[in-house]
Amino acid sequence: MGFITTLYIILFFFGIFFLLIFILMQYRNSKALYDYPKPKRYPTVSFLVPAYNEEKSIADTINALLNIKYPKGKKEIIVINDGSKDRTAEIVRKLEKKYKEIYLLNKKNSGKANSLNQAIKLAKGELIAVVDADSYPNKNALIRMVGYFEDENVGAVTSRVLVKNKKNWIERYQVLDYSIIAWTRKLLDFVNSVYVTNGPLSIYRKDIVVEIGGFDPKNLTEDIEITWNILSHDYDTRMSYSAIVYTIVPSDFKMWVKQRVRWNLGGLQTIYKYWRHMFRRREFGYFVIPYVAASFMFAIIGFLLILRYAWIKGSYYYYSIYYYFLGYDFFRYIEFNFTLTLLFFFAMTFLVFAIYYYKTGFKHSETGRKSVLKILAYSFFYRSLYIVPLLIAWYKLARGDIRWYTK
Repeated sequence: MGFITTLYIILFFFGIFFLLIFILMQYRNSKALYDYPKPKRYPTVSFLVPAYNEEKSIADTINALLNIKYPKGKKEIIVINDGSKDRTAEIVRKLEKKYKEIYLLNKKNSGKANSLNQAIKLAKGELIAVVDADSYPNKNALIRMVGYFEDENVGAVTSRVLVKNKKNWIERYQVLDYSIIAWTRKLLDFVNSVYVTNGPLSIYRKDIVVEIGGFDPKNLTEDIEITWNILSHDYDTRMSYSAIVYTIVPSDFKMWVKQRVRWNLGGLQTIYKYWRHMFRRREFGYFVIPYVAASFMFAIIGFLLILRYAWIKGSYYYYSIYYYFLGYDFFRYIEFNFTLTLLFFFAMTFLVFAIYYYKTGFKHSETGRKSVLKILAYSFFYRSLYIVPLLIAWYKLARGDIRWYTK
C-alpha cells in the first residue's frame, strides 16, 4: 500500500471517526437538545455592542435588545462607536436620550476586541453579553441563557445563530451552513467542548473575563480566542440551542470570502497560541485542540490529494483522446483490486454517515427536512468553496498579512 493510498485511508478514517462521535452524541442526547436551566435568580447584564459604520442596522439591533424579556432595571446597553465615519453615533445618541438603559461610548477606531475591553471597564453588570451590531436576539434568548451561570464554573454561554437575509444563492446556502454549525456546537456542549462563543450573541461572566485578561486585540476572531482562553483556565463554556439570534450574513461571494478568510486567520492564530495545552487540560486539550487543528490540516491535505488526482487523470484522458478515436476501449483496463475496493468502501461509508448527520441536523433546525439531493449539492458545491478562503488565509499568514478583512 503506497503513501498516497495511506493518506486517503487516514483522511476517511478520521472523517468517519468524528462523524460517529457526533452521531452517537446526538443519539444519546436527542431529548435534551432544547433543554436549558431555568434561572432561579436574574443577575444584572451589560449588553456590549461594538459598532463600526453600522448606520443601517444599529437601531434595529438596539430595539431588539430593548425588547428582550428580562426583569426591569437588570440590564444596560453599551454601544461602542469604534470611530465610525457614518451616522452610527448620531443614531445611537438619539436613542440614548430616549432610553435611560442605553449608553454611547465614542472612541477612536482600534478594533472590536479593544472596544469590548474598554466597555468592560464601564459595565455594571455581573454578566456581559456581546452582541454584533447587525444581529437581533429573540425576546426570550437571554432568559434561556442566564440559568447556566448558576453553575459557578461556567464562564461563557453562547446562542444559536440563524440567518436573517435569505434572498440569493449564497445567503440561502449560509442558512444551511449556520444550521449545521449550530447543530454541531450544541452536540459539543454535551461533552464540554463548545470552542466558539459567537459574536452575534454570547454571554460571559465578567469576573472571569477580567481575570483572564479580557479580549485579545491581536486576534482576528476574538470570539474564538476568548473561548479558548476561558477553557484553558479550566472554566466551562455552554450553548443554549433554544436561545436564538438572527444575523446578517455576506450577500455576495467576495464578502463571503473576506469573512471566511478572517475566520480562518483567527482560527490559525488561536491554534498557534494555545497548542501547548494539547493533551493537558480536560476536554479542551484532549479533544478541542486536536479536533480543530486536524480540521485545518486535513482540509489542506484533502485539497492537495484532489488536485493531484485531477492532474493525473486529466493528463491521462488528455493524452488518450487520440487513441479513443482509434477505437480503444479504456474501460476494460479498469480493475478492482483490494486497495481500490477498500478506498471505495471508506468513501461510501463516509458519504452515508455525512448524509445522515446533515439530515438529522437540518431536521432539528429552521430549515427542516432536506432531500439527499439538496444535501449533496450543499456538500459538494458549497462546502467545496471553503478551500478558497482557507488557501488565502494560509497565504496571508505566510506573508504576515494579518488585518481585519470584513470591513
